[in-house]
Amino acid sequence: MRRSALTRCSALVAGATLVAGLAQPAVAASNGHDTTPGKGSELQLTQFVNPFIGTAVSSTSGYAGNVNPGAQVPFGMVDFGPDMPRTNFNGSGGYLTAANATSGKVNFFSLTHLNGPGCPGQGVVGMMPASTPQAVSTAAGKPVGVGFKTATESAHPGEYAVTLDNKVGVDLTATTRTGMAQFTYPDKDSGYFSLDTRLNANSNSSSGAGKISAANTALTVADDGRVLTGKTVAPAFCTPYGTQFNSNVYFYLEADKPLRAQADGSTVNTVSNGATVLQYDLTDKDPTLTVRVGISSVSVANAKLNLKTENARSTFDQVRAQADATWNTRLNSIQVGEAARPASLTAGQRTDLTKFYTGLYRVFGSPTTYSDVNGDFRSMEATAPYPSGVDTTGGVPDRPVANVRDYTYKKPDGSTGRYATHYSSLSMWDTYRSQAQLLAMLAPDVASDVMQSLVVDGEQCGAFPHWVDASDDSTPMAGDNALPVLAASYAFGAKDFDVTTAARLAKQSVFDPTSSCNGRASMSEPETYLRDGYHADATSANIEQYAGDHAAAAFFSALPDRVLADPRVDVTQADIARLDDRSSWWKNIFDFTNGTIVARKAPTTPGVPGSLEPGSYHESTEPNYFWSFGYAWPDLISTIGGKTSAVDRLNTLFSVDSALTKVPTLQQLNGGQDSQGFYMGNEMGFPAPWAYNFAGKPASTQYVVQQLMRTAFSTARDGLPGNDDMGALSSWYVFAGLGMFPVSQAEGGLALSTPQFSDVTLRLGKHQVRILTDQDAATSPFIRSLRVDGRSQDRSSLSLDRLVSSSALRYSLSSTATTWATTTDPTGPTTSRTTLQLSAGTQTQGTTAPVTATAAVTFGDDVAQPGTVVFRDGLKVLAKAPLGVGGAATVTVPATTGVGLHLVTATFVPADRTRVTGSTSRVDLLWVGLAHH
Repeated sequence: MRRSALTRCSALVAGATLVAGLAQPAVAASNGHDTTPGKGSELQLTQFVNPFIGTAVSSTSGYAGNVNPGAQVPFGMVDFGPDMPRTNFNGSGGYLTAANATSGKVNFFSLTHLNGPGCPGQGVVGMMPASTPQAVSTAAGKPVGVGFKTATESAHPGEYAVTLDNKVGVDLTATTRTGMAQFTYPDKDSGYFSLDTRLNANSNSSSGAGKISAANTALTVADDGRVLTGKTVAPAFCTPYGTQFNSNVYFYLEADKPLRAQADGSTVNTVSNGATVLQYDLTDKDPTLTVRVGISSVSVANAKLNLKTENARSTFDQVRAQADATWNTRLNSIQVGEAARPASLTAGQRTDLTKFYTGLYRVFGSPTTYSDVNGDFRSMEATAPYPSGVDTTGGVPDRPVANVRDYTYKKPDGSTGRYATHYSSLSMWDTYRSQAQLLAMLAPDVASDVMQSLVVDGEQCGAFPHWVDASDDSTPMAGDNALPVLAASYAFGAKDFDVTTAARLAKQSVFDPTSSCNGRASMSEPETYLRDGYHADATSANIEQYAGDHAAAAFFSALPDRVLADPRVDVTQADIARLDDRSSWWKNIFDFTNGTIVARKAPTTPGVPGSLEPGSYHESTEPNYFWSFGYAWPDLISTIGGKTSAVDRLNTLFSVDSALTKVPTLQQLNGGQDSQGFYMGNEMGFPAPWAYNFAGKPASTQYVVQQLMRTAFSTARDGLPGNDDMGALSSWYVFAGLGMFPVSQAEGGLALSTPQFSDVTLRLGKHQVRILTDQDAATSPFIRSLRVDGRSQDRSSLSLDRLVSSSALRYSLSSTATTWATTTDPTGPTTSRTTLQLSAGTQTQGTTAPVTATAAVTFGDDVAQPGTVVFRDGLKVLAKAPLGVGGAATVTVPATTGVGLHLVTATFVPADRTRVTGSTSRVDLLWVGLAHH
């Protein structure tokens, strides 16, 4: 039987599907909502979102959030916003200003941006309005750039606006697959608009600008200028460290006014090298130009179809209002009670709400829709030989066109499954620690389609991809990170996808040394890893590999037996045991003398591990990586000498003391990738604050999490401690605000801390869970007690199935540290209690009215668990019965029971002893007498 760091979960109820497109003219959402949270009403939550948070470089980590304040709907293919000059990898999301900037420079506005990446990508269909015939770029394709004052900027979910120094006002909004812009010019004669198909995210770097060849793009302008169509090039993600493939984005643009005629010989209203400068015929009464544009990975025809389906006739204000309403519905998946009373908020409460809902907004910003309204998308099926490098001129290989309708599957219950939307932008190394879990909890419909997209990608390219941008596999980070994303999503509620094919691909990833996606190996150097138990001269890569092995084992263990037994899968308990063993191979790179994670040289003698050597830690340091694999914390803590040693190590990491009197600084909590202290700005440290729970000091978890939320995050432009990485940092903050975190990422359990708000309603499908505290965590950050549906919770973790079956979690808080949950193992089994009731105390042997024995089993701090009840007469077994619904089992005392006094007991034998202990009832007496003749 597997023992995990946190217990596995049962299914979540799927949430309702949301449609973001505008097939018909939109109607603005009413402001007359009932403001009582948790009763099916919607609160007005978009008012608490600030898309500029994270757009500047953190003063401590040196990295920006790399988010873009552009216009997007949840999971939208389009993110219509500004592209600015980049500094190294800062600005990879397209936007970058200083924290206190009063001005900035826009290179161009584009239709696609990634949400907080550490590497550049996308940024296509580059355009710029101007009041003079100024091209958006030089003849060589390098952006010219236009200044602006930050005081003229505004951003809101579904809208971005700015007034440029060229005196043109820009207002952008979006549907799922289309963007819409409204340009306001200073007068009727200044209606210039420039577009260059050669521009993309690499154009924002001086070293990458101007490299795309017009021969690899296309642009056509209708004679009257009302329709522009063409093909652009989305650059290979993370050039040159990621994928080797560029991809195309096609567009179909409509303008609401015709071109103004030009004098003979004018270059205005002409196309050259994939670019154009157009002048539109404005009037004094209406000096505006409105453009709407659809995009597609497949064709101009599909881009037009997307536009005509989602935004054929709607006004700008209608599209903007619908985007706001769509965002508001998604944000209402978590309702904070304070948000129902915005007029009475204190400055501190408004700040906390803004940080929280901006984080939730970013969580729903990715992955992004990739399929068109008709289901088409560019396949990941590439043809060997694969290129060894990126064609920086923008060459894009031909690929088949796939459709979501091509992929139906059989569910474990035998019914037919299908998916509606194919997704891209899967930054799985970043998202497997928190974003995947939160998305599966709050939007299992979307998360299931994301997992089906991952399965389809794997079928097309030969194996699970590592990091999906557009239709390509990128490998900027170590590990086969699809496995923990898959396991986490399934554990936290995303179950409506082809789990049989997913299991087949997962087995291939961990057991087949030849497994690869378009030539990119699932496992680096698999033969030596499987032979030696480690990758030589590596640390981070090993930790990621062990985490992937654990995730595969957790995923297989959670699947129905019929899936594992399917001939296409054929995973045995022995296979799972092998993976469990491999997940403990972190001990192969552990220095038991110094208690640190290091590296190991290649063996010099077959079968004998090589010698230890200093570790190599990607983007961080050993103290942060030490706590990155929460599934092994019990063993890890034991290995370093126990709980006291663990607390000392954690105190050093977070710059606190056991008395919790030291207040760590921002620099100490976000020291950057070379810091020996904590680095909040990158993912490997995400679980670490909750490690105190496992070291017997949960009050320190409660203290440190609150310090991180209040110190390392703010509402300023530099308010994120590092790259948001497709919602990774933001999801950490949302989980922390709820007082929980999935430290063992591939399994359905949550380590607990103090909720940030006094009243929160989680909407999990059709089920709602209230999280309530009796005091403000700002002044009372410590947990005195917790009751779940009235039952005491004495462990500092909660199984997900208990959370989603509960109605209310009620915390009592304290201003001083408490002993709550200090004496119970967070991951140990809960207790059970068995009682026995006989229907009668006497029975006549051979009677036709037999006595029944009923056992009732209750569980200390968990939901009912499966098992068997064994009824005994002394040591002799009378009968056995499975524990039924409601925790009861009833059997008939056999009519052949011998004459005399019988000592009857009932013993509950759990199916999973790591989840719950067994228990035996008190003795009940039964007298069996002779029949009278």
